[in-house]
Amino acid sequence: MNNATAAPESATPTKTAIRLATAFGLGYAPVAPGTAGSLGGVGIFALLLFTLEGVALDLAFIAVSLCLVATAMWSTERALPHWTSQDPSAVVIDEVLGQFLTYGGPLAVAYAGVAAVAPTWKTLLAGLILFRAFDVLKPYPIRQSEGVPGAAGVVLDDFLAAVYAALVLGVLSWVGWLG
Repeated sequence: MNNATAAPESATPTKTAIRLATAFGLGYAPVAPGTAGSLGGVGIFALLLFTLEGVALDLAFIAVSLCLVATAMWSTERALPHWTSQDPSAVVIDEVLGQFLTYGGPLAVAYAGVAAVAPTWKTLLAGLILFRAFDVLKPYPIRQSEGVPGAAGVVLDDFLAAVYAALVLGVLSWVGWLG
């Protein structure tokens, strides 16, 4: 075969990219795959929340956030050719990322020393509800961001939903409604 006509390597989805993009199969859940992906994000944050505290928790949150962003962008871009949709429901690494980032709101409030209470299981539940609501309702500019092509569009709408959810969750934490 002539190398000039061969498809670029990035156009061929790898098993690793598909596994990561589907959050190790969570995206294949028969009902609500987006929520299944979000539960993956809850699990990762819960692991950090209940094993670390203070600066260690904050630093781990930042490190995991950066790893999830890189993983979401890389795996989604490489896995998208596996499906015919621009944003396939099986790709849920963006939900894992968005859900995880949602918990940055109460962490920021706690870091600033103005939180009425430290994050708890109530924070986990409220964050899940808020993120899923913003992800489904897609207020401005979330819906518009879906028009961005490729992995950036797939990840951006969940990133923006996470920003909204993190802000609301941070306020709820600040006023003590999660205690």
